[in-house]
Amino acid sequence: MKLRTFLYLPVCILALFSWEMSASPLDKPNIIYIIADDVGWNDLGCYGSAVAHTPNIDRIAKEGILLRNAFLTASSCSPSRCSIITGRYPHNTGAAELHTPLPKEQIPFPLLLQEAGYYTVQSGKSHFGPDALRCFDQAYEMTEAGVGGEERWVKCLQERPKNKPFFAWFAAIDAHRDWQFDDKGITPDHAKIAVPPYLVDCQETRQDLAAYHHEISRWDYYVGQVLQEVEAQGISDNTMVIIMSDNGMPFPRAKTRVYDSGMKTPLIIKWPGMITHGTVSNSLVSAVDLAPTIIDIAGIALPPYF
Repeated sequence: MKLRTFLYLPVCILALFSWEMSASPLDKPNIIYIIADDVGWNDLGCYGSAVAHTPNIDRIAKEGILLRNAFLTASSCSPSRCSIITGRYPHNTGAAELHTPLPKEQIPFPLLLQEAGYYTVQSGKSHFGPDALRCFDQAYEMTEAGVGGEERWVKCLQERPKNKPFFAWFAAIDAHRDWQFDDKGITPDHAKIAVPPYLVDCQETRQDLAAYHHEISRWDYYVGQVLQEVEAQGISDNTMVIIMSDNGMPFPRAKTRVYDSGMKTPLIIKWPGMITHGTVSNSLVSAVDLAPTIIDIAGIALPPYF
């Protein structure tokens, strides 16, 4: 029996949350990590967007913590994701450029969870290369998991072994271009969209932004499906849910640029009984904080490379 305390995310957020780890593996928290593709940090309702239709993500923020100053290590998909899954900066991952696969000698943090008895599963866009996928007991890339990956998330939860804690890496392709429309998303009124000052305010821009917000709302729909399944399985109280994006929106001066519009991410965490409802933090957080925090939550000794 050991008392553990968060040390990696900001002290004012998590240092006060401590608990006694039980010897039972099923007492370890389940962790669901949901990452969007090219969603700007302030394009969710809980971050102040007047046109975003994100009721499920907004609910997670109300029931957990919303971090207003969370930053990525890169504003491009694969280097950002490789950094998140290793807890290392791009110059240390060996995969600092777009489409560069993570080298096999790198250790994705879900591998440590797997070795400690967690069932690990991935569904959707990975974009960190085939060697990194060894850290998942089951990995469903987009061709196997549906058009955007979200379609298989609930099935992954239903198929998991019930005698183990689990870690799920659920990765949407929303809101990556090209735009796709279906009945899972809602398109906002073009006239109500606040066009960022660095974009030309014209009808074409507003149509483009409306399509982008349609995809964000579809991502939110599938987040809601995951929440419903967690509640149906009766595991909400022992399940942490993490919401974030891999880089800024796919527009000029955002994605692939080192401005806040490219480098900041929404970061919302819900953990019943451990995080006070409706907490908002302005503390500085880096994407490399996530891996060691999750490993510590699981009661695993931290490797020296963190």
